[in-house]
Amino acid sequence: MKRLSQWLAQYILPYGAPGLFLVSLIDSGLIPMPQGVDLLLFAQVVRDPHRVLLYATLATVGSLLGCVFLYYVSRKAGEVALDRHASPRRIGRVRKQFEKYEAFTLVLPAMIPLPLPMKLFVVAAGVFKVRFGLFILAILFARVVRYFGIAFLAHHYGPYTWTYLRQNIWLIGVVVAFLLGFFYWLESRLE
Repeated sequence: MKRLSQWLAQYILPYGAPGLFLVSLIDSGLIPMPQGVDLLLFAQVVRDPHRVLLYATLATVGSLLGCVFLYYVSRKAGEVALDRHASPRRIGRVRKQFEKYEAFTLVLPAMIPLPLPMKLFVVAAGVFKVRFGLFILAILFARVVRYFGIAFLAHHYGPYTWTYLRQNIWLIGVVVAFLLGFFYWLESRLE
């Protein structure tokens, strides 16, 4: 992670908003950079707090477009794309999740900045033909929560954000559980 943050700081941070958009697009659609968008978004907001909404919006839109690209490629490539990303056992578990919860399956891996296999879920959504509207809603909901949340914290707490997060992990867990419940309720209303 240290090498990634150094690379981002040296080569992408100077490009500001366009660099953030490009990294979020590439991260979601092509080459995974675990927590790369989070780190870059955080650094951009701390560096230029007046553009917090622009940075959060560009990270969200770039990620959404990257996921849409991967979704469509996966719809066309079919099972071959999924077989390249996971074992048959894991594919079976993911298939059951999509059959049971459909787009709700995407929310947690897209929202939580943990090393979850986000691409596996996006590829599976395309292969299992999750309804496009629900796919967009799930990714958009999760990315808005994640990126606007990071931007809000970086704006308010600056370099002390990580300390704040560590000290309030239980509160974050409650908020995430509430948001997941809200999305599940919203998705059931749209069906």
